[in-house]
This record gives sequence, structure tokens and C-alpha cells, in this order.
Amino acid sequence: MYRHLLVPVEDTDTSIEAIGQATEFAQAIGARVTFLYVSSAVLPGPADEHAAELLARAEAGARAQGVPCASVVAQSEQACDPALAQARRHGCDLIFAAASRPAMAAPVAGTPDASRPAMLTCGTDARPAVQASIGVLLGAHRALAEALHAWLDAIRAERERGDAPQARTLREAVDRLHGLAARGFGANAKESLFRRLRKRTSVVNAELDELERLHQRDGELLDGLAGMIGRNPHAASTAGELEQAVSAYVRFVSEWMGREQGVILPAARRYLSYADWTEINDEFNCAAPAGPAASNRYSISEPDGSHA
Repeated sequence: MYRHLLVPVEDTDTSIEAIGQATEFAQAIGARVTFLYVSSAVLPGPADEHAAELLARAEAGARAQGVPCASVVAQSEQACDPALAQARRHGCDLIFAAASRPAMAAPVAGTPDASRPAMLTCGTDARPAVQASIGVLLGAHRALAEALHAWLDAIRAERERGDAPQARTLREAVDRLHGLAARGFGANAKESLFRRLRKRTSVVNAELDELERLHQRDGELLDGLAGMIGRNPHAASTAGELEQAVSAYVRFVSEWMGREQGVILPAARRYLSYADWTEINDEFNCAAPAGPAASNRYSISEPDGSHA
């Protein structure tokens, strides 16, 4: 039986689904997981932060299920498959990858390689209402992450220029985050998903309780950021404290996002009926904002190519 899984991590819906399945599989067989992010960036910077955030989400979901895990970032190399190289380096006996990931090259005939790990490709849930509902939820996750990093970048740019962030700009950022965070856009639809999941099964009740606590804490942290801005946003010390506070909030958000992606969504796929998903999708679409953001809405494709 497999004891150590290597799981590539990308910021795609199929990768997030594979991460959830891999974590459940590891929990079932008592294996540990190493999450791998392959970076093509030449210079450190935002790409490193993005990788760290994706890996933090993956680890949060694994920890919530009691699965031992670690993470590694590797540079993309044309000469070899980074996943295969890292699997060998870390002693992994199975690579658990998303369906969208290119398959590893087959070994040359007549040259068996005992050190070569097995490869398992994760299937995807192709039910239209499921894909649409989860797509909206993951889109909201990405919109929040992008807004947070844009805010951090603005604060850092002001600090590097020796300027203090403008209070009005900071307040506008907090107001926007209130609309995007755990209790913001789609909160009612997400609560509906949680409520329906409780009715279908009790296996994730403890995790749902913890997420409700984290969502409540999310609002308190945003209120704290608003209070910090109100004290004296022009003080250099306050600007530094604000950057640290926002960075801490980013880490906190990665925790509840990872739990939703790695624990709740896999359970919802398993236990909710298709009728549940259809109603949830309707609720998410009703909550979708008008304007540019509406272009990111997911619709259900019918067999004839039309959209529901």
C-alpha cells in the first residue's frame, strides 16, 4: 500500500479537486502527503507569495483531516519532469495528479525502474450544477486573494517611497474586503451549502463548526484593520503595523479557504444530491454581483449546447 503521496498544486479548479481527493485517499490508507508547487518564475517576489499561499491552503485541508503533510517549491526544468524528480527526492511512491496535468513519459522498454513512483490521475466531477456552484465559490476565493495582494502591494509601494498610505484608500480597501471575505459575497449561498451538508451527513459537522467560528473571526479581524486605520494611518509605525496585520490576515484567510476547499467541497460532492446542487447554483447566481464581476459567473450547459 502507498505510504507517501506527492500532490502537484496549481491554482485551477481541477487541481483543487485533485488535492481534496488526494487528501481523502491519504487519510483512508494512513499515508502522508508532500504538496508540490512548480514555479516558472526566475526571480523571487510575488510568485513566491502566490506559491506559499496555495501550499498553505492545501496544508490546511490536510491538517484538518489529520493527514501528515509537507510542502516543497521546485523550479520548472525542461530536461525532466519536476514531479517525478521531486517524488524520487522525497521518497514518494505515488504521484496523485489532476486530470489536466500532462502524463509522465513512459520508461524506455526493457529498462525497468524500481525507483519510479506510480502515477494516479484524478477524475473530475463533470456534473454541470456541481461545476458551476463550486466554480463560483472558488472564483470568490480568488477574488478575495487578489484584492488582498493588491492592497498589500499598495501598502508596500507607499512604504518604499517613504509615503504613508492614504486613509481614504485604506478605508475603501477594507470596505471592499468586507464584501469579498468569508461573510461577504455569496455568504448566504455558502451557508445554504453548509446547512444542506449538515442535513445529509454528520461526518463533517465538527469542521463546519470550526469554519463558522473562523468566519466569525474573519469579520472581527477586518474590524480590527479598520480600527487600526482610524487611529493614525499617517504614522510610519502604524503603516508598518498595518502591513504586518494585513499579512497575518492573508495567512488566516488561507486557513479557512483551505478547509473549505480540502474538506467541505469533497464532502459536498459526495453527500449532496444533484437537486441540492441545482438549488445551490441558483442561489450563487442570484448573489453574483452585477457589472464586470458578472462575467465570471458560471452557467449550466445543457446537452443541446444552450445554457440554463
